[in-house]
Amino acid sequence: MSKATKIVILCVFLVCGCAGPGRGPLVVTDRPSPDVRLSSEMQLMDVPVRKISAAIDQDGRIHVLALVFKPPKLHHLIIDKEVVLNREVLISSDSYDYDHLDIAFDGSGNLHTIVDGDHFVLEKSALRKLAKDPCVKLIRGGRDLFCLSRVEGKDVGAPGDWDWYFGAIGGGYPQGVCCWLFPWHSHPDKLVLARRTPEGWSKLALLDVEKKFEIKNPSITADKSGTLHVLYKTEEGGSVREEQCAYARIEPMILGNSSESIQSQVSHLEEPPRTLAKVSGRAVISRQLSSLECIDIAADPETGTVLITVRESHAGSGVYRPYSHSHIVEGRKISREIPMYDFDDALQVEPGGDGRFLALGVWSAQAKTTYIYYLEYHDNMWSAPVELARDDGVGNLVLVSDLDRRAFALWTDKNGKPVARWIER
Repeated sequence: MSKATKIVILCVFLVCGCAGPGRGPLVVTDRPSPDVRLSSEMQLMDVPVRKISAAIDQDGRIHVLALVFKPPKLHHLIIDKEVVLNREVLISSDSYDYDHLDIAFDGSGNLHTIVDGDHFVLEKSALRKLAKDPCVKLIRGGRDLFCLSRVEGKDVGAPGDWDWYFGAIGGGYPQGVCCWLFPWHSHPDKLVLARRTPEGWSKLALLDVEKKFEIKNPSITADKSGTLHVLYKTEEGGSVREEQCAYARIEPMILGNSSESIQSQVSHLEEPPRTLAKVSGRAVISRQLSSLECIDIAADPETGTVLITVRESHAGSGVYRPYSHSHIVEGRKISREIPMYDFDDALQVEPGGDGRFLALGVWSAQAKTTYIYYLEYHDNMWSAPVELARDDGVGNLVLVSDLDRRAFALWTDKNGKPVARWIER
């Protein structure tokens, strides 16, 4: 298909739009349901929150960070079983936009969080600000804490590229619309992996630095060997884009000090990219003229098997058609598509131990009713979903697993208040 043809098709999509009819509850197949016990719903706070994040500590307790709208505050909650053991305000300031929040524990059991661009660590109930760090993701791998940071491609030697972009001005269709194409040269953003050291962040590796596409929406996980696994979306610029979900693994040999390419620790992004290891990802799936979302990634800590979840959205005959599926990565081999239920949103996955993966998905039905479903992947198939909650609207879905018998599901209800349930197997 020529680029001109693709642009014409895209214009038709923009003019026609797409809308889908209402739906009922998710249709359950004859697959077996997971044998789980659900706790009662716990309302964690009585105020609406903007964002939430959660992590589990070495004692099996859940730590929740919640950003409250008004007044702007960062709350910290500790949950054990069905009891909130502790509530405290870590930050009370209107100097943040509170657009980004992430959380992880380091090898010493200290809680780290990124709020916008600031990095904090909670040590012995005292919050300490470490530095201004451009982290987009935190992850613990082995005993180390790692950070994925975004970096401008031109600063690390990424190649630039020319592409054609589509523009339009004027009144409503069909009168008064003017369309044109124009060229633009740019350098795509890239990701750099860094490890936390006593002196600060040590930059280790650049992801796909020699390729022309931009990297978006990364998810990262780690297995027991210390290997890091990254899922991300790539886009080649222009009005008609080829979207791709890509997967990269970063081996312990790159993370350690044995790699010649990173013998000297790099403390600034301005260091030449030749001092960093270069990691290349592999395509999981590619699409054109459809919306492709690279949702989440999880790694089995024992086997290193990786699960990737993807959702596509097609517009045909004016009907919105979501299609969710997953892929298994074993020994560097990416499997074929494994169909899932066609969830609309928030397809979160976590390792469940014993070769299982756990997932949460959101399904929107008629009359604005929204369902949250829990399901498990085991023996090469997904289970039937179990209804976890239903409301007029949910958001901020989070799933945490203890890699044994328990998982913790967290979300915000129609009023923006955080709600949670334990899932026990």
